[in-house]
Amino acid sequence: MKRKFLSLLLIGALSLLLAGCSFKDTMLYLYGGDDFVQSEEADYARCDGANGVSVIFDQNIWSIPTLAQPDTLSMVTGNKLSYTVVLLQKTDAYTDFLAQSGAELEDTTGTVKYDLELTVPNADAKAVRYDCGSYQTLFAQLDYDCGETVYVTAAARTSDYQPIVALLQGVYPTGHAPAELPAADTVVDAVAPEEQQ
Repeated sequence: MKRKFLSLLLIGALSLLLAGCSFKDTMLYLYGGDDFVQSEEADYARCDGANGVSVIFDQNIWSIPTLAQPDTLSMVTGNKLSYTVVLLQKTDAYTDFLAQSGAELEDTTGTVKYDLELTVPNADAKAVRYDCGSYQTLFAQLDYDCGETVYVTAAARTSDYQPIVALLQGVYPTGHAPAELPAADTVVDAVAPEEQQ
């Protein structure tokens, strides 16, 4: 029975590979994931978070935003093999967001810190990245020309943090959208965790 199952598994994997799928696609097919088929064409949408942070995002890459907690907007992309979570927050509780967040991370795990160059429209952006072994963490403080600040906490179970950087190009305080942002075809509402199926 075991030999028969392994044969079927091998045949299924081989057929996917012959169809032009990569090893990653094969693993996603076998173990599940949300990006097995993905459009190459950007499908921009806008979400105005209840916390005063808006974001224009590509729906082919990022899931519908959720309100992780009242003052936080959560963005998620990826699958079981490789995922990324970004939290966008507005608060005045931080005296030094990057230093405080980094200190908390270093207290709990071994990390290597890297400065990160980040450009965000209409904002002075400061960011750091921590290599935490099997994942990376990124903290950013976006001080916008309008006088408001957005704090970013992101974690990625992948070595590629460029999707986070690209996402932050479309983040802004609600009502202060930079002119350079791509046009969003749709507006979506952030979903509270208890409303998710």
